[in-house]
Amino acid sequence: METVSKKLKKRFRRRSFKGGEAHHIYQRTINRYNIFYDLEDYLVYYTIFSIAVSKCNVVALGLCLMYDHIHMLLKADVKEEMSEFVRMVTSMFAREQNNHIGRSGALFQPRFGSAIKRGMKLLRTAIAYLLNNPVEKGLCRRAEDYRWNFLAYAVSSHPFSDPIVHNRASHHLRRALKEVSLAKSEEHHLRYGQLRRMISRLDEREKSQLIDYIISTYRCIAYDELVGCYGDYNDMLIAVNSNTGSEYDIKEERYRFSDTEYVRIADILRSVEGIKTLSKVTVADVDVKLRLFNMLSQKYACFSKAIIKYLRMDIKKSDA
Repeated sequence: METVSKKLKKRFRRRSFKGGEAHHIYQRTINRYNIFYDLEDYLVYYTIFSIAVSKCNVVALGLCLMYDHIHMLLKADVKEEMSEFVRMVTSMFAREQNNHIGRSGALFQPRFGSAIKRGMKLLRTAIAYLLNNPVEKGLCRRAEDYRWNFLAYAVSSHPFSDPIVHNRASHHLRRALKEVSLAKSEEHHLRYGQLRRMISRLDEREKSQLIDYIISTYRCIAYDELVGCYGDYNDMLIAVNSNTGSEYDIKEERYRFSDTEYVRIADILRSVEGIKTLSKVTVADVDVKLRLFNMLSQKYACFSKAIIKYLRMDIKKSDA
């Protein structure tokens, strides 16, 4: 029986590819379930992505992590390098998250969206589309306000936190900074238990500082090339915020609700059920998921489709 990675490689051979050109990669999970739940999910994925960039000889012009899908803008000289990159990131993250929540099996669809962006006009359109995905989904007002499209890090190492003053930082923060630096220097991604341990010892201010430090330390977006498509960063912001971009080559699913529905579901689960690790509700018993589904849909009037995707429920067993 073929593994998911072998199937992925076979299908990638049939894709249109042009060495040196940017390719918009769009990735979804099996059954369109959600991917990101807790802070650790984002940071584990991002640090895996960063290490893979350095190992696979690809250039990353963009990355945007959404609740239920991922956008990448990549360049490679040969098709096999890009194929290996997608395989590495996909398999490593699935393995890490599965181990964390006690799940087994594939997470991502073996078939992912891919489209060449030839010429500056199409490239700028793809950049605007990728960066504005959180704006279109209702998560922020401007592209640079969303942490997980990494745009703000083009011009700042701490866009969402105060600068770190080492002699004023807590002992726990200083230890965490050293641990992150060591992991990056040894080309290791950060792991769930490691992140949870570091974050749990910090207050909200220092937690935000650590997040910014991790993203900046694992910096992997080719910002000079990205910004160079527009001239400078300010011109880029003007262009991106005035044009949401478009994507005709990859079909993205549309729902009647915005992604703020996932934010609401997460807040309800934390406050009502006292769940600290949100991703672990995805491996709860069927009866538990049905109870959560009924509570969220009936008491809080959440969208049924959003609940199903968030809890990773078997749609056939749901009457939603």
